[in-house]
Amino acid sequence: MYWGHPFFPPIGFFFIILFIGLVISNIMLWRRRGRACRRYNGNTAEFMLKKRLVNGEIDEEEYLRLKNVLEQ
Repeated sequence: MYWGHPFFPPIGFFFIILFIGLVISNIMLWRRRGRACRRYNGNTAEFMLKKRLVNGEIDEEEYLRLKNVLEQ
């Protein structure tokens, strides 16, 4: 049944390597996506400044002044 191999047939080794590679790639993608979500979750100062402009809390002149301050 196993062509004289006690554990897996010869092609089984490649399936194990493929499985391990898929697990590692999924872990790496999951971690990368987690960092991206934390980094760009929409609570940046510039986003909040734009939100205040849209809500009418500040006018365009104040928006431009504060944006210049943030860029420095």
